[in-house]
Amino acid sequence: MAQPPESKSGGLLRAQLVVIVLVLFAIGAFIGLWNMLGSAGFEDFPRLILSMCLPPAAIAILIGIYVLFFRARGS
Repeated sequence: MAQPPESKSGGLLRAQLVVIVLVLFAIGAFIGLWNMLGSAGFEDFPRLILSMCLPPAAIAILIGIYVLFFRARGS
């Protein structure tokens, strides 16, 4: 019978930890933006849109920087 592929549980664990950190960052950024924009006098709708759109954009930029600069070197 064929040998099972080697387990890459270390890489999976690291990926899960990265996802947990990104989720916590997104939640914290949402709460922080919501409070800061509320203190600045923004109305609820623009406050909600900015608080929901900026954290995923920041995460996408961070992942893009990682892929472009750090992942490209390893290839």
